Amino acid sequence: MIEVFLLAIALAMDAFAVAIGLGAKSQKHSSAYVLRLAVYAALYFGIAQGV
Repeated sequence: MIEVFLLAIALAMDAFAVAIGLGAKSQKHSSAYVLRLAVYAALYFGIAQGV
């Protein structure tokens, strides 16, 4: 059970790092751009973690 908890913590830290990196990278502030960036980030991260 502890392994599942540690894996969840590790994945959460990984997702947080990706979010901070994408937020620091983004220069545009239009809502369409932010939404597209969020969808791409979710897809890329989900695919990478699923593999």
